[in-house]
Amino acid sequence: MFKIDFEKYDYTLIILILTCILFGAFMVFSSSAIMADVRWASPYKFFFKQVLWVGVGLVAMFATSLLIDYKFYKKYAKTIYFFSLLLVIAVLFLGVSRLGAKRWLDIGFFIIQPSEFAKIAIIIAIADFISRKKDLIEQWKGLFAPAVIILLILAPIVAEPDLGTPILISGVCFAMLFCAGIKMKAVFACSLSVALFIAEETIKKPYRLARLKDYIASFIDIDASSYQVKQSLNALGSGGFFGKGLGKSEMKLMYLPEAHTDFIFPIIGEELGFLGAGAVIAFFIYLFLKGMKMSKRMPDVFSQYLCLGITFFIVFQAIINLSVATGVFPAKGLPLPFISFGGTSLVITMASAGILINLSQYNKNLGIRQ
Repeated sequence: MFKIDFEKYDYTLIILILTCILFGAFMVFSSSAIMADVRWASPYKFFFKQVLWVGVGLVAMFATSLLIDYKFYKKYAKTIYFFSLLLVIAVLFLGVSRLGAKRWLDIGFFIIQPSEFAKIAIIIAIADFISRKKDLIEQWKGLFAPAVIILLILAPIVAEPDLGTPILISGVCFAMLFCAGIKMKAVFACSLSVALFIAEETIKKPYRLARLKDYIASFIDIDASSYQVKQSLNALGSGGFFGKGLGKSEMKLMYLPEAHTDFIFPIIGEELGFLGAGAVIAFFIYLFLKGMKMSKRMPDVFSQYLCLGITFFIVFQAIINLSVATGVFPAKGLPLPFISFGGTSLVITMASAGILINLSQYNKNLGIRQ
């Protein structure tokens, strides 16, 4: 029988993550109940599904936080990466299509989204590369391998088509390499390449170009914003400081599409006001600061950059989601970590949080408990 020393781990981190997940489940019910009742005659449809995925996520988080040491990921970094690569390639041939995109694999009991596995797989791969070749990062030739690692797994995801996930992954990997000491000339070159790639992919797809035009026009006239963004801003603005009360949102009454997924934050703002929305933002600020501080106290280079990568992944995705909901970024579908309704995305985010919890034992052992 194995024995787990629970006292090693950071209780504040664990409690706040679990609280956010529980809060997310309640908000999924609040934001989806009426819509689910109208369309499927069951107000609990999405809530029960969310509870199921939370259960799966808790098992994954328990395993990654308490049963699997971070050294496992370094040992099997290449295996994890290539397995994830096979999954995203398999989607192109065996995937399930929804709303014009082929991003899911039907494995019988569940429908999974392999691009979510790619997020953590590529973080592990880049952290492994930095730990082995950190001295090369400052040289141009040292960027070839990470570029191949990134592009090889992003190409099938872009072909699904999906632009949001590649942007997120590129941003996370770029931040990791920047922290590792990448040259400023390389920073400029990478930024320019990504910008050109995004521009090309946007022009190729009419719906993306339409979103961009609406976004640019919104700087001159807010009424030119996309329908979702306008309704999102209406929801946030009508909540005031204290909100209308839990369950009392009006925008979720079929006015705001995807109110339980990508646009759940405006419902939080409408029902719980500035206080509720501010608490969500404060949680992600805390997570960012915690991850950055923890990374400085890791026992080796791999764990340091694994900690950084996971922190960037969760926080950057939250920033993108919140920015879209408030009209700062063009409309793009990425769920709010821990809170939005979701299957594979929620499980992978919870599993990633479990790795952070596992790494927190080294933070605490050094007498640091923020």
